[in-house]
Amino acid sequence: MRKIFVSMLSSMLVAGPALAAQPDLTNAAAFENTCTAAAARAPVTVQERQAYVICNDIALVQQTRTFIEQGLRRIDREMPSEAAVALAVRQQLTYMRAQLRKSRSMLEKIRITSASEGLLIAPSTWVRDLDGDGKIAISERYFFALPARNDGDLTVGMPSEDEDYYASEYNLNATIRLDQTDILWGLSYHYYAEALVEVLLSYQLDRNTNKPDQAIRLAHPENMRQAQALIVAGLKTSEKMRLSALAETDDDLEWLGNPRQASTVFPVPLDDADFNVWGELMGHLIPLFQGKTLLPAAQRMSGPLGSMGSLCPAGKGFSLQWFFQHPPKYPLEFFNRSDTALYCRKLDAARPASGLFDFIARYGEAMEGNGRAAMRFLRRLIWVN
Repeated sequence: MRKIFVSMLSSMLVAGPALAAQPDLTNAAAFENTCTAAAARAPVTVQERQAYVICNDIALVQQTRTFIEQGLRRIDREMPSEAAVALAVRQQLTYMRAQLRKSRSMLEKIRITSASEGLLIAPSTWVRDLDGDGKIAISERYFFALPARNDGDLTVGMPSEDEDYYASEYNLNATIRLDQTDILWGLSYHYYAEALVEVLLSYQLDRNTNKPDQAIRLAHPENMRQAQALIVAGLKTSEKMRLSALAETDDDLEWLGNPRQASTVFPVPLDDADFNVWGELMGHLIPLFQGKTLLPAAQRMSGPLGSMGSLCPAGKGFSLQWFFQHPPKYPLEFFNRSDTALYCRKLDAARPASGLFDFIARYGEAMEGNGRAAMRFLRRLIWVN
């Protein structure tokens, strides 16, 4: 009798994950049930891992938005000290890093080897009270909905509270069957987001100085080093994703589709030229952040990268690797200090000049006078990360 009981118990334990309700993110009720279950138990199956990441990320978005909205109201109401605000922000960033790391670690474990393992999702059905006011605003109802697929310009503005806007500008019926390319897409974004938080945690406000350029000082250089590793991992994953997308031959409810896949709801259409530009850009960025190439001085190049390149004399280039490994103590005064030369390295065969500036200049010239083409390029860059 005892053997029979042990055998039955063992069978139940083995079958437990299979008997549990399968994740379902295709309607509002199932979304709530799936995310409640995802928070209560460790994921076992491939689909459960996908659901865990989505639910964890949505919970983080909700918690962060609530923190911001309630924090602003508290500042207006209580007028807390600068130190109290800085501490609260740092605690929030630390929490965000922990949650992003959980999702990223889970994404690294996911291997979708067949269509049946890919989770079916309908993002427009995911609804949350994001700001914690107890109500669902129209912009919250459609926060996770996907913009309609079009070749339009990049537009930036406040979230709309007009139902008709979402009906006309969004694909409210978008359904996706996740595959390994999509996992890589999400993973690369998580690397970048976690890297950004690491950079922010590297520095803190210095309230003991009367010099504005020293109001922010380096406190945790190890976070900058971790940020570099995450950025490199994100860039490598982006290139792996590009190759994975191009290699796909199926055409089943795609997210990021290649030019030969018609069944895709990706907000921007991508042609072969876009994939080639994407690959060329990764070919410049990966060795640059690894320290294998250097930023040379560049004329007509603006922005932080152009400023970094201009810090070095002829024959030398700026090392982004050295910048992350030995970050500046006071970033606000970085471009006005003489010791920036410490980041300059000799250009030679071992560490040649990066071709990034030439790449940007070439495409800039092609788009000169065509603002729409430039915004089209930027929109694609953002969506494919």
